[in-house]
Amino acid sequence: MKKIIVLLLIVVSSLNVLGQNFVGAHKLEIKKQMSENHKDFYFSKEVFGGKSSFIKYEDHDGYRTLLFVLDDDGYCKFSQLMCDYGLLKQTIDSLNKQFEYKNDLTWHDYQTGKFNFVIQIKKEEWYFSVITKKLEK
Repeated sequence: MKKIIVLLLIVVSSLNVLGQNFVGAHKLEIKKQMSENHKDFYFSKEVFGGKSSFIKYEDHDGYRTLLFVLDDDGYCKFSQLMCDYGLLKQTIDSLNKQFEYKNDLTWHDYQTGKFNFVIQIKKEEWYFSVITKKLEK
């Protein structure tokens, strides 16, 4: 029973992260917003420069890891939320409520009436990822 309650709390906090899109935000704004509004995640590390630049956050229970992949100027190119498979159904239900489902575990996020972002679930062997990126034109 305790495990179910913990998973439920994790799912509820995940909904908040899924609803906030950081793509295009500068790393300083991301850090500020994460520390103020997402207390269930803690800052893990930042890698800047070289082949990949990113900011990494982890949840306190070890079920979720959140990466913000940055461009050379420190702006978020895309985000990747990696989750335990125990959160898959609740994550899909949340995405279905917030965004327009297209196909193949892909959703579209419309902002100001225009389609701007693609949200996709990618299944891996031990975890799944929710990847949010700007629509390539």
